[in-house]
Amino acid sequence: MVSSYESKNTSDGLTLKLYRGEGAALLAFDLDEERATRDFVGFTIEVRYPGSLKWGVIRNRLHFEYPPTEHRERTYKSTEAPLQKFRWIHVPTETPEGNFEYRVTARYMSENETLHNGPQVTGKISLSPQTIEDFVNVGFTRGFASSQAYADRFENDKGILPPRGTPAEKYLNHDMTPFQKHYEWLGFEARRLILQTLEEVEHDPGLRLDALVYECKEPDILQRLERLGNRLRVIIDDHDEQGDPDSCETISANRLKQKGAQVKRMHFRRQQHNKVLLVRRADGSAAKVLAGSTNFAMRGLYIQANNALLFEDATVSEKFSELFDAYWNTSKDFRENQLSKQWWVVRDEPESRVSLCFSPHTDSGLSLDPVADAIAQADSSVLYSVVFLNILKGTVRNELEALMQRSLFSYGVAQRTGGLSVTKPDGSVGLLPFAYLGETAPEPFKSEWNGDTTEFSNMVHHKFVVTDFNGKRPVVFTGSSNLAAGGEKENGDHLICIEDRRIAIVYAIEALRLFDHFHFRVKTKPGENAPPIHLAKPPTEGEDPWFASYYRKGHHKERDRKLFSQ
Repeated sequence: MVSSYESKNTSDGLTLKLYRGEGAALLAFDLDEERATRDFVGFTIEVRYPGSLKWGVIRNRLHFEYPPTEHRERTYKSTEAPLQKFRWIHVPTETPEGNFEYRVTARYMSENETLHNGPQVTGKISLSPQTIEDFVNVGFTRGFASSQAYADRFENDKGILPPRGTPAEKYLNHDMTPFQKHYEWLGFEARRLILQTLEEVEHDPGLRLDALVYECKEPDILQRLERLGNRLRVIIDDHDEQGDPDSCETISANRLKQKGAQVKRMHFRRQQHNKVLLVRRADGSAAKVLAGSTNFAMRGLYIQANNALLFEDATVSEKFSELFDAYWNTSKDFRENQLSKQWWVVRDEPESRVSLCFSPHTDSGLSLDPVADAIAQADSSVLYSVVFLNILKGTVRNELEALMQRSLFSYGVAQRTGGLSVTKPDGSVGLLPFAYLGETAPEPFKSEWNGDTTEFSNMVHHKFVVTDFNGKRPVVFTGSSNLAAGGEKENGDHLICIEDRRIAIVYAIEALRLFDHFHFRVKTKPGENAPPIHLAKPPTEGEDPWFASYYRKGHHKERDRKLFSQ
């Protein structure tokens, strides 16, 4: 069976479950236990793009052996270096319309160390760029400036950012021309959605833009806003240093005013923390709206892991239109505005319900208790990426902490963990902070750039929680909110609740992508004499095979294998 977002096939004891992500596919495998013999050494993945007759082989960075020379391949075909995992995320170079076809083969190693095929299964799935036709498109940044992929592709090029300490005026005039390929790759689908929205308004004189801006630190976006002239109204945050006369935000506001835009500065009791682009028609009606966690800043798009949602729906857009008008006209009294006092249902279709909650409001429980309840009531999984776990207090933090004592499958990624437990009683790691491979990375890995991250800057900037993504009650909470009680009472923010399996799968894959990326870096211990990392060969007498934990009853890896392939 092929659907728009998942498919499952089994052949000869090998199961392949495919899930559609944003510009990516999650492949989950399961192999009958009787076929997981001691000579089983992993999986080969082949892919055939839509319209192609040729199979390509997914590559692995690890191998059983490496040549005794400095000049060696950095990746190896999985036909010769099988993947020793029961799931894999494939990010194609492009995602044309039509079905991607995947072929997965179990591989075994003979006593003479030659490889041969075992069971094989194929499956198809569409990776169409539109998440839900005529409703919403979700996009993510890569958040991979600190990665082997960036090291390979761009040789850890640091020129994408102005040097630390660059004055704001010069920062906003940074020459981005030499790095367009870098920005396109790093900004990924979130950047595409933002630029697509700005370009549509720019090229259609019948449209205008209302923008809620927290950070204004991306030169290309600023120039595009300037070109809108008097068709732009914008509210820019001015809390603390962002209100200084020499800040990027103040300089941006002055530049936009000079081009004819209507500009307001505000910060409520703490921050104007929304990141929203609202497209209006000439008659003032709302046409579409972009929301999410992505700041309109160079770090927000090209360093951090972030998400953006572009809603092409009148009901969603009109509700954000009401929000903008309320901020613009009555910002000081917003807590008394009815918009701040309830959840607003903006889509209610079978298996697809979306609600919005806007802050600041007087009761943080209004927005946060539903998040805590979803975590508490989850049956099978909780996956999340929240930047500031260190500032969480109350019900959401309590439920995330309680996850560490539950057999439920849960993974989390955060920039700042703030004392939350990271290891479950079964020994599994449930929460990870940012990490990267430095100059002493073990072979076959290269040194990675740290993304110019300091104590006060972030690599993981998401704010989302997804529960039971492939279960009966999938729910996603996302938006600009940091999910902290203080922010809900004092910041201008939005929180989106999405009860839709398609969206839940998308965010679950993003959580897995980040968790796998950082988990490897946290458990890898670089050092001057760090031994190379190899694929495991069949075990000798008394040793366990590499896959033993995946079949051990009650082990978190067994839950992993079964959850994603079910």
